[in-house]
Amino acid sequence: MIGLVLSMIRARPGQAVTAFVLAMLAMAAAVSAPVYITTADRAVVASEVAAAPVNELVVQARRETNAGDRAFEDLAPKVFVFPGFSTVFSAETNAYLQSPVEGVEAIAPRFVYRDDACGHVRVVEGRCFISQSEIILSKPTLDQLKIKVGAVLGVDWATFDAEGQEWVPLGKPTSMSVVGAYEPIDAAEQYWADFGYFDDRPSARRVTAPVLANRLSLESIERMTERQALDVVIDHAAITGDSLLAINGAIESGRAQLAGLSGSPTVKADLPHLLGRIEHDRSLVAQVVPVGAVPLVLLCWFVLFVAVASATAERRLELGLMSLRGVTFPRRWWLAAGESIVPILLGAAAGYVLGHYLVRLAAWLLLGSSGDVPLSEGANLWALIALAGAVSAAALAQRAELAKKTIDLLRNVPSRLSRWGAPVFEVAVVVLAVVAVLQLREGDSGLTGFAIFGPSLVVIAFGLLAARGVLPLAERNGRRALRRGRIGPTLAAYAMARRPGSQRTLALFVIAIALACFAATAATASDDNRDLRIRVELGADRVLTVEPVSRTELLSKVRALDPAGDFAMATAMLPKAEDPAVPRVLGVDSERLAKVALWNDSRLTAAEAAALLRPDVPRDSIIVDNKDVTLDITVNKLVDAFRVRFVMVVIPLDGSAAGEVDFGAPQLGRRTYIRNLPMCVNKCRLAALRIRQPEDRGFDATITLHSMAQRGETITDFSDGEQWRVPETPGPVLMVPELTSADGGLRMNVSGYKGADVAFTLMPTDAPSPMPVVMARAASMGDHMAGFDGSRIVAKTVGEAGQIPRMGSKGGIVDLDYAERLSSGGADTISPQIWLNAKAPADILDRVEAQGLHVMTDQRIGPLRAALDEQGPAVALRFHELAAGLAVLLAGGAMWLVTALDRQRRGGELRALRAQGVARRDASANGYLALVGTAAVIGPFAALASWLLVREHLPVFTDDPDTFPVPIWPSPLPVAVAWAAAVLTLAGVALLAGARLRAATRQR
Repeated sequence: MIGLVLSMIRARPGQAVTAFVLAMLAMAAAVSAPVYITTADRAVVASEVAAAPVNELVVQARRETNAGDRAFEDLAPKVFVFPGFSTVFSAETNAYLQSPVEGVEAIAPRFVYRDDACGHVRVVEGRCFISQSEIILSKPTLDQLKIKVGAVLGVDWATFDAEGQEWVPLGKPTSMSVVGAYEPIDAAEQYWADFGYFDDRPSARRVTAPVLANRLSLESIERMTERQALDVVIDHAAITGDSLLAINGAIESGRAQLAGLSGSPTVKADLPHLLGRIEHDRSLVAQVVPVGAVPLVLLCWFVLFVAVASATAERRLELGLMSLRGVTFPRRWWLAAGESIVPILLGAAAGYVLGHYLVRLAAWLLLGSSGDVPLSEGANLWALIALAGAVSAAALAQRAELAKKTIDLLRNVPSRLSRWGAPVFEVAVVVLAVVAVLQLREGDSGLTGFAIFGPSLVVIAFGLLAARGVLPLAERNGRRALRRGRIGPTLAAYAMARRPGSQRTLALFVIAIALACFAATAATASDDNRDLRIRVELGADRVLTVEPVSRTELLSKVRALDPAGDFAMATAMLPKAEDPAVPRVLGVDSERLAKVALWNDSRLTAAEAAALLRPDVPRDSIIVDNKDVTLDITVNKLVDAFRVRFVMVVIPLDGSAAGEVDFGAPQLGRRTYIRNLPMCVNKCRLAALRIRQPEDRGFDATITLHSMAQRGETITDFSDGEQWRVPETPGPVLMVPELTSADGGLRMNVSGYKGADVAFTLMPTDAPSPMPVVMARAASMGDHMAGFDGSRIVAKTVGEAGQIPRMGSKGGIVDLDYAERLSSGGADTISPQIWLNAKAPADILDRVEAQGLHVMTDQRIGPLRAALDEQGPAVALRFHELAAGLAVLLAGGAMWLVTALDRQRRGGELRALRAQGVARRDASANGYLALVGTAAVIGPFAALASWLLVREHLPVFTDDPDTFPVPIWPSPLPVAVAWAAAVLTLAGVALLAGARLRAATRQR
């Protein structure tokens, strides 16, 4: 029997090779899913570790103790022992260094011993320290002290004088030689942890880098206390999917062992945050990949079913003869099945290996960091399931022919579709699809359990029902063509409608094209969503976060950086309001908004938003310099005013701190008050005129302001009340003056304060009130917001957008200049940033530094977008593209086998038609292209139905911000390309099959 089966295979090698290739592709497709999950799992872990901040990769143990206490130093390195862990012990104290050069100011650096410090700095002059009397300083520190390598310094222990706000020396100086000047090789590497040794911001230490020395050098300084630390540096390679729990356990064990030491050492480990993200990423990969793997495996079985059923149907005469000659059913089954199952088994073995190499190729093309593609137990399990399904599909495909009567087999006429078998199967698929859909829509567990079959069952059900509905239409078209005498269309239509394999083939094509469209839709929608999130959260093509400066300084220096406003815009966050219902607000230089910001709303453009944010105001800002300012004021009434003072608040335009100038105590009657403004050398903006009493005690007063002058010229005569305003009244606790015109000036009156706080303040109307705000549509501003100085500002929503740059759907934007004018304080900005567009010059960082702004972070869309592309959901969705490609190849292979069998059977029929005078073109009409064209129309609708089902449950981000829902309609071009690629591939196979069929019609 085995020999006979092998002889049958040798007699029909084309069918055997095709079955072998289909089985190989089917097994490769089935194996690819678990192998891809394992490979993607490694890629996700590697990408998360690579993107993790330093604090998540360093365990930080800290203790402040008395000098000479070595308990922590002896124990700490021993408790954090794990493969891939390396420990760095450090100890430091505060030092006081006086330069031997007269007139040079002393400095108070941190005096630091750190394990292997010489291996992590670059010695630019001299050498590194060796003995206890040697130290090294940074090159800027040497220059600051005006000394050279070889100088001897006295090192004192220092303490901070809180009253004088300065460092002062204590103890006896220790002489130490400066043997080298250094610079850190990489100040941001894990080795330096979070100590911030190299902080360029000014401080009372008057130095920006530490003194580095060995442990004995630190011991030689007379000191009372020192700070000790152990940094456990975790190697990137130590964090794998298999080591997550063990690493977390090692950290918790070390933390517990240190807890009993004196001095209450603290252990800070942010690694669990990283491990949590990794675990969540891995779970998303394991959740999303099967959504594409399940339909692929089902398609593999379907392809084998179609291929074996078609091959068995072509051997009906052989089966009839065997039955006629008395061959028993088991022997007939083996002879029929063996010719298909043997190539399937051989193809499955080859496909198991091919699947791993396909994933390796896919990982190289699609994944940023995948490593080797491993063999896994999961792949073995999927392979066994796939093989069992393939053999079952092959056996089931032969059942219909083997069960027929001998006379029916000998007639060699293709049987029509079963009256009840196929409909029952289709009804079962539809019912299962409905059950999966209901579980997915009604449950809250997402794509888990039976719901994971939902998208694939919807596609399969759509394909089966579409095939059942389309083929009767094909027969009707065939009858119409026959009545009209069109032989070619008649034969093509009847080939589609009456041959049982046509319905299966059409369903197969619909499923393959639908999977390609679904994969492209999911990938494109996710890409669009990631693009939107990056654009919104970053706000511009490139964002520089700078060290805190005043708002005026930030605005003026960014405008000086880009005078034309072509590529740079200043932004800063406003303080959070006391009312938690008031959303956060971002201040932007709105005149540059349209050119710089990445705006994401079509109903309200950036230019329209900028116009709404910056309406015209009654007057320009009042600018003064450092010369005498004269105030002509009449004090009409003062009640309960014991220590009231006139105060002018000015904001220097050079960005320095806001100033308050005391004009003295007001006196009844009309008088002139004169004061100089020393802080306004580079000019100032008048922020407010105030009458203030200590402790904000209330008082009644009536005051008339006549004029303000400088350099003998009148700045304002206060005659126009529209050009001045008072603070907004947030409630009964605060009283503000009433403004009226009187005696050619402006009268301010407060009466009947009755113990309430009084805000006797007058401000120019150089900013709009209420403050215009453009809000996200999902957010609600209310009627007020917090100003830069913490005051309550009346606000009004003047426009709405779907997403606000940087603020998303939960905030708004205001004009930074106007918000600054409404503020009477000059504190530093919150999160000051410079937004840049693609026109920013290549040397922009140097230009920013030249303006005196120090860049802390430099964020660009490209790297941030790439980081999102390496998260679990994005990595998992790439498998859908691989699955779609395999599905189209499988469908094309099945079509090639079916058409090859069809050609053998139909060759004689078509030659007979040619002998009757039918043209070769008409005789070879086969309906293959019609099947592909029909599937090309139906497939996208099947994909759409599946997409609408799964869209809401498809994860796109690891952290799931819940503010960027997956769009229903992605960008159409990538979907169209995927559709066209699938259709053209199948159409190419159909054309080749048609050409071979035409060749079979030639006369012999």
